[in-house]
Amino acid sequence: MQDQGIELDKQGESQVVGGQVRVATQRRTSPERMEADRLLYERLRLADFSGREMKRLREDLWVYGWNVMRAWMRDGTIIAKCRERGVFVDARYHEVETLMRRGDIRDEIAHGAVESAVKTFTEMFLPKRWDPDKGATMRTYFTRTCMFAFRDAFKIWSWSYRRRLSTAAAPFAPVPFDDFDQPSPGLPFEDSAVLRETIQRIMAGARPQARAICGLIWEGKVSQKEIGDELGMTSRSVEGHMRRLRTRAKALAAKGEIEALYRGACAPKGGSR
Repeated sequence: MQDQGIELDKQGESQVVGGQVRVATQRRTSPERMEADRLLYERLRLADFSGREMKRLREDLWVYGWNVMRAWMRDGTIIAKCRERGVFVDARYHEVETLMRRGDIRDEIAHGAVESAVKTFTEMFLPKRWDPDKGATMRTYFTRTCMFAFRDAFKIWSWSYRRRLSTAAAPFAPVPFDDFDQPSPGLPFEDSAVLRETIQRIMAGARPQARAICGLIWEGKVSQKEIGDELGMTSRSVEGHMRRLRTRAKALAAKGEIEALYRGACAPKGGSR
């Protein structure tokens, strides 16, 4: 599904407006909108929150939540918007960049979040908690429900994503520099120690993505596209991480802080490149 542009209308709510994102000039809730929600709530209450009108409300909230969540993920503002409403999401900057780049990941997270939010709002919050006298429209209340659901859906996705990075980065996980009791296969003990220490010095402070990229190269994945597909990155992003590591390695070698590695010691396990 294509991302839809949204704007905040005069009632302070997001509205689909084709393919662009606009900024509202007003944020107050109009008496007309609140009265419409009040009348709708009364009809739903009399119908015991079931029937055709309740079904239409669920469908409307689904589309609304889907467009809002995807638009905010696409423009990278969703974490800040959640924080403004008291919903704190444990997101790393590179994960936000991934949300901005990858429509398939936005789909995955938005689907889980909106599905949960619609169920929670229509089955719990609307019948038992939402109060039109407190000034928040149904959509405003539902948007915050979506934020909490996004936090939970993002946590599930990011846990899996971070585990994938960690697994890929395992060959280059930080270890003490004096831990060389297990030589690398095929290398004399002294060369193995130099190799491992040199790699650890180059990788010191490296980002998780860079460690994961190096881990996949070590295992024989040498195509930037292949690596990017596995880690959810573009080929350009993969090259950027490797360029920074090469720059660091050259600087360390120029200062005499590492020994230049000979080609045979650096070959990945998968064979020739």
